[in-house]
Amino acid sequence: MGKEAATEANLLAAAKAGDRAAFECLVVACQSRILRWLTRLTRDRAVAEELLQESLFKAFVSLSSFRGEASFATWLARIAHNTFLAWNKEQRRRPDQESLGDDTVPSDEGLVDWPSYNESPETILWQQELSAGLARAIADLPEALGKALTLREQEGLSYEEIAQIQQVPIGTVRSRIHRARETLSHTLKELMEPA
Repeated sequence: MGKEAATEANLLAAAKAGDRAAFECLVVACQSRILRWLTRLTRDRAVAEELLQESLFKAFVSLSSFRGEASFATWLARIAHNTFLAWNKEQRRRPDQESLGDDTVPSDEGLVDWPSYNESPETILWQQELSAGLARAIADLPEALGKALTLREQEGLSYEEIAQIQQVPIGTVRSRIHRARETLSHTLKELMEPA
């Protein structure tokens, strides 16, 4: 057992015994990554923070049921994933509220670098249109494909971790990511063709 795994095992044992500081140490190591992921899914930082807090509460309450088959971070991400799914289902039931998947497009903030001094206005505009087009294409992916791709490409999780979070076989994860990449590749080719 590696030093990191031993440390996590010690913290888990202490947290299961009721040590809140040990639980907080476990959470600190992974909460920012989960918050970024929830923010991308919900497209709302405040909602993402609420979902994270709800997930942390659920994790703390059910810590005794954690069997250690995955890392604590993966287990917490699975809880966050299920919390998001419940929230999203509730949003879709409310006709008076805008739900995820409507005509909203995630912000392309951060996708376009600041232009260098020698880029033409046409080049800058083309880069912005390309980034916006890709952001729309990612938002238009079927939910399962988009989540798998986000977890792999933006969060850097392994196929095994994604399979545990989404509770599907690893082959399904590979297939989803492959299909998402194919779709985005086709979209990128269309966006790059001259009008």
